[in-house]
Amino acid sequence: MPGLQKILNGVIRFRQTVRKDLVKQFEQILSVTTEPAALELAVKRGKINHVIVCGHSDCKAINTLYNLHKCPKSFDAESPMDHWLRRHGFNSIKKLEKRLADKTAGPIEFVSDNPLFSFQAIIDPEDKLNVEDKLSQINTLQQLENVASHGFLKEFLESQTVDLHAMWFDIYTGEMHMFSKPNNRFVLVDESNVEELIDEVDKHQT
Repeated sequence: MPGLQKILNGVIRFRQTVRKDLVKQFEQILSVTTEPAALELAVKRGKINHVIVCGHSDCKAINTLYNLHKCPKSFDAESPMDHWLRRHGFNSIKKLEKRLADKTAGPIEFVSDNPLFSFQAIIDPEDKLNVEDKLSQINTLQQLENVASHGFLKEFLESQTVDLHAMWFDIYTGEMHMFSKPNNRFVLVDESNVEELIDEVDKHQT
């Protein structure tokens, strides 16, 4: 677990030093065909033990996905991005609709082919995020579910030689959040809980 411990400790150092100077905007690279190949390279050949799916606030792809959902007429039949988002964002949109319909912010089910990797998530229970950022957090967890579905990862996940994690970065505050399965939600990584999160990682709970 030393690698992920370094990441979490790095988040704390970032909070204490360079956060005020962070770059306000950056692009998210979206790739379908290279994902399984990159994962296999990292896990089977690179002996990586922790795979992190990281989303962020004000994601332009997620903003576009939500706009396509709310304004179907804005769909551009000539746009590869619009086609890709509509096809691959469907499950995330359905979960967002459930979250918005539930005024109590009840848990959303993420169901994997392998029951060991199914989980529930409470998204933004304090209702601090705008709807697009709620969708971004949901989509981050949806991608975690998708990663777990890759057949070549099955033996690594079941033997707990590889763990999957979800993190979410607020690009405006510089705050990093990590999904905690015991808490069923994204929690802010800060000085008060980093040791607790490291313990969850050690116990394969994140």
